[in-house]
Amino acid sequence: MPATGNKPYHPLSLSIRLHADGFSFFVCDLQNSSLIRGEHFRRADNLPVADQLLQELSRPDYFNRQIDQCFVLLCGPSTHIPLEEFRRDEAAALYAYTFAEQDMNQLRVSYNILPQLECVELYAVSRDVEEAILQFYPTARFFAARAILMERLLLVESDAAHAASGLYAISEADAFTLYAFQERRLRFANTFPVANTADALYFILNVWQQLGLDALQHHLIFLTDSSERDQELQRSLAEYLLHIDTLTPADLFPRVPLAREKQVPVDLMALLLNRI
Repeated sequence: MPATGNKPYHPLSLSIRLHADGFSFFVCDLQNSSLIRGEHFRRADNLPVADQLLQELSRPDYFNRQIDQCFVLLCGPSTHIPLEEFRRDEAAALYAYTFAEQDMNQLRVSYNILPQLECVELYAVSRDVEEAILQFYPTARFFAARAILMERLLLVESDAAHAASGLYAISEADAFTLYAFQERRLRFANTFPVANTADALYFILNVWQQLGLDALQHHLIFLTDSSERDQELQRSLAEYLLHIDTLTPADLFPRVPLAREKQVPVDLMALLLNRI
């Protein structure tokens, strides 16, 4: 819609974050990096996700002339390959081999190139979900949820005052994602579902041991919103690791209003703030 009077016109973006138990919509003003509206939708028992998306996208809150960009984050299985070994025509076969339990007839395999890490992240999107979104936003851009966040953390690694950053742990609602870098390359990346603090403690310490990290020398960098669960986990980890550094979204994105919005996941912040 055109601007009228003295009221400024700000084009908005819609971000759709697809996860296992549903999806979320976030409308943001990228000019001032602020959240306009956020809403979460649980997966309906009797309605396919694609139909549920069509139903919600038809609302004027999420489909109107002021929204001129659409980003889609997919929180699902993904894998990484070195950039020099990536062959576009082999992407679907490699993904199918890695995730053999997936029904490839229902999926379209795509990828995000991560130039700073010199690797490619392969992921897949359900064909009917993709079609539903493209009906409303034909130019929507799709991303693996954690792709851009990894490159942001690499910047943290490069700027760190110490050179012994060992493992990054990213707290999520029902999972932990762990990353490790070595000489500006991705060394390790995986996501583990967790039901309680004991599960999280087990996975973090298990990966720490697999990577051969030193409990007295290396640092665990804990990206958290300081929830009670995460504070309990930090106390448990302190019994085994000497250096535990806490990192918040506001630390990753200083002086950015969007970083103070607790309902916006940090992977979405990384994507949106990378687009500004």
